[in-house]
Amino acid sequence: MKISNRLIRRNSRKGVLSYLYFILPALIIVGVVLVFPIIYSVVLSFFNWAQVDDGRRAFIGFQNYFDLFKDRQFWNSLSLQLGFILIAIPIQLVIGFFVAILFNREFPAAGLLRTLLLLPVFTLPVLSGLTWRLMLQPGYGVISYLLEIVGFDASRGILSDSGLAYIAVIVQDIWRMWPFMFMILYAGLKSLPADIMEAAELDGANFFKKTFLITIPMLKQTITTAILLRTIDALRIFSEVFVMTNGGPGNATMLYSLYIHKQAFEFGKLGYASSMAVILIIVSLLFAFGLVRKNMDIDTL
Repeated sequence: MKISNRLIRRNSRKGVLSYLYFILPALIIVGVVLVFPIIYSVVLSFFNWAQVDDGRRAFIGFQNYFDLFKDRQFWNSLSLQLGFILIAIPIQLVIGFFVAILFNREFPAAGLLRTLLLLPVFTLPVLSGLTWRLMLQPGYGVISYLLEIVGFDASRGILSDSGLAYIAVIVQDIWRMWPFMFMILYAGLKSLPADIMEAAELDGANFFKKTFLITIPMLKQTITTAILLRTIDALRIFSEVFVMTNGGPGNATMLYSLYIHKQAFEFGKLGYASSMAVILIIVSLLFAFGLVRKNMDIDTL
């Protein structure tokens, strides 16, 4: 009996070790790519760490965070980032939702059209930003030309105006990322039971009643997941805004990620930039946990 128990324990240990062998490469990759940079950024945020070692690198505790909260441009970039999220993502959600409803039926060339709709989301952010920058140029930009046809004066350049440049950055992101919302919501619509919709139609429910009383409540978890993924992605937006405006004119489009880049690679303040990155991680976690706790269980995510 004792021998059999020993054999069982030995086999169970071998089974655990075999599982560890399979997941160890993934753990190493996650540790190197994700965990180590976070820990390194947290440690670096407590130092006065210049990009070039001039002999003044030193441990300063929470001084970077104290300076950060007194920095007006920090609060400006954070407000621009949050405004970007609060404007762009709801519009993307609405467009993606109603286009998903439109395509939630079979009609000629539906598959081809669905594929074409997804092209913007697969466009490289740098290429998207550069394309929109060219289209918004005065004189030869196609969007500027169309705006002038309808009576809007775009001769000074849309990206040269602080208010219009911020709007242009948001519109570019809406164009590129609403198909992402469409993909998730379309998959969610396809998973809904058809008999519920048929029963609602038999009861005389019109389009709006079916949409707002049946479809949206049943898609609540899918919508939450889409918003969560899109919010985390929008918090780190950088390359398309960098090539469109580089944060200008002035600081009108200096989003949070651009300000981190500016502090790190233009001013050489790696410790200060790391403290901003830590704040960004905290904000992302607050968004994630807030959405999860309010709308769905963690197990269903």
